[in-house]
Amino acid sequence: MKISLISINLAAEDAIGTCVFNQVRFFGRRGDDMRVYIPSPPHNAPADIAAVTSVVTLDDLLGGQQEHFRLSDLYIYHYPGYYDLLESMRGLERGTVIYYYHNVTPPELWGADIAREWLAQSTWRANLVHYADLAIADSPFNKQDLVERVSYAPDRIHVLPLAVPLERFTPGDRDTDLVQRYSLDGQRVLLFVGRMAGNKRIDLLIEALAQIKGQVPNVKLLLVGDEQSNPAFHQIVTAARARAEELGVAEAVIWTGRVDDQLPYYRLADVYVTASLHEGFGVPLIEAMACGVPVVASRAGAMPWVLGKAGLLSKPGDAASLAAQVLRVLKDADLRRDQVERGLKRAQEFGLESYEAGLAEIINQAVVYTLPEIPPDLSTSTGEQETSEPVSSLPQDQSLLGELTHEIEAHSDVALRGYVVRSKAPLIGPLIAWVRRNLTSHLREPYLDPTIERQVALNRRLAEWLNRAGGALAVSARRQASLEARVRALEAQAEALARRLDEEGHD
Repeated sequence: MKISLISINLAAEDAIGTCVFNQVRFFGRRGDDMRVYIPSPPHNAPADIAAVTSVVTLDDLLGGQQEHFRLSDLYIYHYPGYYDLLESMRGLERGTVIYYYHNVTPPELWGADIAREWLAQSTWRANLVHYADLAIADSPFNKQDLVERVSYAPDRIHVLPLAVPLERFTPGDRDTDLVQRYSLDGQRVLLFVGRMAGNKRIDLLIEALAQIKGQVPNVKLLLVGDEQSNPAFHQIVTAARARAEELGVAEAVIWTGRVDDQLPYYRLADVYVTASLHEGFGVPLIEAMACGVPVVASRAGAMPWVLGKAGLLSKPGDAASLAAQVLRVLKDADLRRDQVERGLKRAQEFGLESYEAGLAEIINQAVVYTLPEIPPDLSTSTGEQETSEPVSSLPQDQSLLGELTHEIEAHSDVALRGYVVRSKAPLIGPLIAWVRRNLTSHLREPYLDPTIERQVALNRRLAEWLNRAGGALAVSARRQASLEARVRALEAQAEALARRLDEEGHD
């Protein structure tokens, strides 16, 4: 099966990038023929992933230069936000389309003016899902968001949690070099891993830290993640640093920036803590649990579902509630042990094996929508020597097949392309027609039009397939007649040979 994966980027440190890596390797082991299409060069992608990745523009995909894309049987579009390659799903004439929804941060939670317009655009552009046959959501929260945001049918959305390499994230001792580098000897460590984006509410972590230090003085907050790639992050970090100075805890806040290997940082932590107000999934929660680190998180987004009964939840936007839950873990050894055990068990549900099993099931359902490859046209040349005897009339089944093919071809285009919205009302008829057209466009353009066009393409493809099948049936009939003629000739030769032997024996 030919498969095209389309994504906004491809970075080794990114949860979506890792998701694409997992898919490429999954399809590769199945023997599928696949390529990844992205608008900008990959970052730190492994060699096996880079080998099947193409950097393209929308014109490249629409113009037919990418033959693999044009002839794919399955298309998977990842949606963490809007990018122009997504527009290519509007014109697809074959294959099955899966829309992989990773959620979009609400603009009001972004915390900066930079990129806010893009987030707003990404919010309403999520309606591109109506060009897809099926959707995949990382969590029930994402599924519900897609249903409420663009009214996509819930029975066409599959929940498939992201995978974490559990063989790599495991409990272990503290790295002595990191302990020395950050002066963590004898310190209790609170850890956060992720982008320094506004919705992560780093300021609340710092405010909670100030309250925790009042009861546990030897505590530090370790912030591990990107603070450079987006100008919006600079605003967030600058404001958070200023807040730490105001509260007198600046020396207890450690900013590491992005790191290549997060595992040793998880092993430094006594508690993983996040005050995020919006998460479509939350990979660091699972990584922390897998490393034997208890988790405290906001009761927001997908995080309560990801944690299950394995973490403590705080009131969203409330630093005091967050601090209280962290103090429970730091002070109660029995509670800590219980949370560690629950976390280790919960993390096992998000392994790569479970992910691939779920993906395989979804793909099996998705390809039901795809017709098999059209067989080659065998009606012109068969490689068989034609018999001189006339071929009897074709079987009744083929005659019926021909009638069915003709019927489908004649009625394949169900789009009513010549239809014009009109009104016969006197004087105000044109105004009524204009209102009708514009009131229905919000439903027709994102949903009805692509649905009808895909049905037209399916009808035409079915007619072509049946036509080729009819040709193959005709070839089969000719071959059968040829074989029957050969058999009769062999029988005649055998009879003649038998008569000759009899005559020779009689003499």
